[in-house]
Amino acid sequence: MGKGFNLGQMFDAGQHPPTLEAARGKIDAYYDRGFRVVRIPVTWTEVVDSGTLADPDTGAIDRDAERLAALTAVIDYALAKPSLYVVINAHHETRLKDGMRADVLERLWSDIASLYRDRDHRLVFEILNEPHFSNHDAMPADRLREMTGRAYRRIRANDPERVILIGGNQWFGADEMAKTWPDLEEVGGGRDPYLMATFHHYNPWTFNGDNQGDYADPWTEADIHGPMQVMAEWAGSTGQGMPVFIGEWGVGWHSRLAAMDCNNIRLWYARFNAHHAAPLGMPTAVWDDGGWFQLYDHEKEAFSSNLIDCIDGQCRWTGSDRFNADCA
Repeated sequence: MGKGFNLGQMFDAGQHPPTLEAARGKIDAYYDRGFRVVRIPVTWTEVVDSGTLADPDTGAIDRDAERLAALTAVIDYALAKPSLYVVINAHHETRLKDGMRADVLERLWSDIASLYRDRDHRLVFEILNEPHFSNHDAMPADRLREMTGRAYRRIRANDPERVILIGGNQWFGADEMAKTWPDLEEVGGGRDPYLMATFHHYNPWTFNGDNQGDYADPWTEADIHGPMQVMAEWAGSTGQGMPVFIGEWGVGWHSRLAAMDCNNIRLWYARFNAHHAAPLGMPTAVWDDGGWFQLYDHEKEAFSSNLIDCIDGQCRWTGSDRFNADCA
């Protein structure tokens, strides 16, 4: 799978139009730069673009929804590109998560699996993104395992070889995996070779998060490598060799900076994938929402800075100082 990107704030929220026309340029631009994974966050049971994709009380998909037709068009467009993997998920499902509605999640994934049953197996299913409550508390691990297990079995009834992603019980932090999944009984009991673990990497949040301090944070290589190592250890023990996907990472620089010209941010992007994730065999999907975490500018239909270059391991700096003036 290698390096990838997120089609953020399009089918999960209303920042960008949920259409193939709006997505095509971004997919093409990343693909031309060698990216081979696109993660498409999708909100099904909450209102986006004036409607829902699925009934919030039952999880049944509205197969006549315009946004569903557009989503399917984007999925098919991406799958038509050689070697491009596509990840779809259940993203901002607030009521589902707050109510721990296993029945809704189960029906939702039953319908999704049926709808996309004939798609290439480069289409990957991530069952439930960041399953915290609306007050930000973690979901009880045993309830999440039950919910995940019920959705998992519905997917497997449709397709025994579709890759399925499982993660932690709050923000998809690496440290959540061991307490959420002390065993794999709910998801095949360790006998399913088409399972993959996922986590999100915004460590330290004081540097990576939106609307934080300045960007002269003296982060270290351990800040990058530490969470990856935690996941690698879980995958090598409880996970029984399960592969790991870093579904989100990045820096929310545009929440505080009008333009990106900070060497310290460039260094983070240069070190993250090429020097840490790739050697561990962990594919990645940089979070790109076209806004605070922007790499691709939707209005200009072009990359807005050289962060895209940095992901390959090195890029041009302004001067030689890691903490140059624009980091403050």
